[in-house]
Amino acid sequence: MAEPSFHSIAVTRRAPDYPDFPYSPSVAYPEYPGQDIATQPNGVYDAVRENFRLLGFDAAHFGTPNWNPLGHLIRPGDTVFIKPNWVDHKHRFGDDLWSVITHPSVIRTVVDYVLLALRGSGRVLIGDNPHVDTQFAELSRQSRLPELADYFRATRQVDIPFLDCRLWTIEDLDLYGYKVGRIPLPGDPAGCREVDLGAQSLFHGLSNARFRGTYNDRRETKRFHRRGRHIYSFSKSMFDADVFISIPKLKAHAKVGATLNIKGLIGTIANKNGLVHWQIGFPSQGGDEYPEPARWTDLPKLSFQHLLLDYLPERWHLAGRNALRKTGWGRALMRGFQIEAQRKRMLRGSAALNDTTWRMTSDVYNLFVRDLAGVRARPQRTLSVIDGIHGGDTDGPHFPCPIAPGIILTGEDFLATDLAAVRLMDYDADQIQYLRHLAHETPRAVRIVSDDFPLNDITERETPLLGYRPPYRWENISLRGLQPGPSYLPQ
Repeated sequence: MAEPSFHSIAVTRRAPDYPDFPYSPSVAYPEYPGQDIATQPNGVYDAVRENFRLLGFDAAHFGTPNWNPLGHLIRPGDTVFIKPNWVDHKHRFGDDLWSVITHPSVIRTVVDYVLLALRGSGRVLIGDNPHVDTQFAELSRQSRLPELADYFRATRQVDIPFLDCRLWTIEDLDLYGYKVGRIPLPGDPAGCREVDLGAQSLFHGLSNARFRGTYNDRRETKRFHRRGRHIYSFSKSMFDADVFISIPKLKAHAKVGATLNIKGLIGTIANKNGLVHWQIGFPSQGGDEYPEPARWTDLPKLSFQHLLLDYLPERWHLAGRNALRKTGWGRALMRGFQIEAQRKRMLRGSAALNDTTWRMTSDVYNLFVRDLAGVRARPQRTLSVIDGIHGGDTDGPHFPCPIAPGIILTGEDFLATDLAAVRLMDYDADQIQYLRHLAHETPRAVRIVSDDFPLNDITERETPLLGYRPPYRWENISLRGLQPGPSYLPQ
């Protein structure tokens, strides 16, 4: 094993509140080029700035108009892609939206310092590949993205596009899994870039017989992963940017334990049907779709469901489902063929036994960050600013229990920043498979620099920090032995 490299991650805690639009600083910082100083405190701006100071960025010029904290990372003429977490346009049970997606005040602050570093030359792009049913127009409205674009145009004389990089969407989550319901989208203006991880994929050597992606028709997913090839289709604007800045949430995730920078890289993928999310069936059948059932009758029921999905034409399956829903006897028949986990509305692959999503997550990281396929002409420079002002535990990523840690985390290395973040959450990184694997492959020695959470060694586990509760069926990741919080789903 290689000697661990050393990384400092800055953490600053402020009031757990987001500022009002246009999210300008409440202090006339020497480096700030604008005149619009907010009358109300802006803890977000202050925390991002303080983290840059804690990390020693351009320390010689701190406190002067010449301070350029991202100048070592961003050069004039660069293309900088900023990727927030825009997974959804709502909390699926109507709770706090900002426990789910990145708040625009964090984006605004980062953009200010990016523009300082570009010095009037270069491009800034902001975008994501949200979940297939996300209504991007509503997300834009809630995040006030059109007004933010106008603000940058008026005050900085720069056009910054906000990109929905998806290839398609659906209008109703009830159509999830059916290709017949999807609506084509323009996607990334730069197009897509397919990259083959080959034998270095963590799916290499596994049978693709049970692979499941976004759609019920699994043939396309299996074509991405066969005969020694493991293809991932990236949004080209993200992949080709000189600098990639990740602004994720501090949030639990039911399929992998926690979603931060590395899991957030799934948002760089244009064709998500190439991502293997789970393997169909119960563990005794070779799958990880649901935990092993208490009732033996659930085994043939689930197998029968997959026979229909695999061999019945999609339009017939959808029409039959919709017809059965319209009558009492039809609904009773459907209930009779449901397994217990489905009656509880358990989401597929949502347990620590999921042996698939962590592999997909690691593959994407190994291509996008580590460039194991060797396709980059030069390394991409990276920065992470995690929005933990509001966060979510328990039922992430779409409907977490909202919490308000009031923190911002900053680091230049995605893996090191994620390792620091899960320690702050009071999660055990060794129980989060993609972090355990990647930290073994490329070890990191990580310390937290902070006036609020000083921790010279994140492997120290005794000090209680944020006390995030684990997702359901992930109880082992809590360093405090906590149980999940209240669920929006029947348990």
